[in-house]
Amino acid sequence: MSETLRGKASIPFSLSMPGATSDKALLEGRTRDMRATGLSLIVPDIRIGEEELVGEDRTLKIVLALPTGPVEMQVEPVRYERLAAEEMEPGYLIGVRIKEISDEDCLRFVKYLRALR
Repeated sequence: MSETLRGKASIPFSLSMPGATSDKALLEGRTRDMRATGLSLIVPDIRIGEEELVGEDRTLKIVLALPTGPVEMQVEPVRYERLAAEEMEPGYLIGVRIKEISDEDCLRFVKYLRALR
C-alpha cells in the first residue's frame, strides 16, 4: 500500500484482541486520521479488562465501519498518549501499523482513502 494515501476522518471502529470471545473484550472508538499503512485511534481506555492495548508484540483486531461496509484488519500499536482533559474526546490516542488485511478489504480501504483527498 502507498504511504502517501492518507486523510483525516472520524470513522467508528471496534477493537478487540484476537482470540477474545466475550463482548466485554470489545472497545469502541473513532479514528482521527488514516493512511494506507496505519491509523490514529481515539479510545476511551488503554485497557480491555485486565489487558493493556499497547505493549511489545501486541496484536489488535480492528473493524472499521466505513460507509461501504466493515473493513477488518490486524494492527500493532506503535505509540500512545493520553489526551488532555480539554480535548474534544478525552481518552487515549493510539498510533497503529497495519499488519494484515484481506485483499478485498484493502481495496475498499484504499478506495475510501482516495475519496478523502
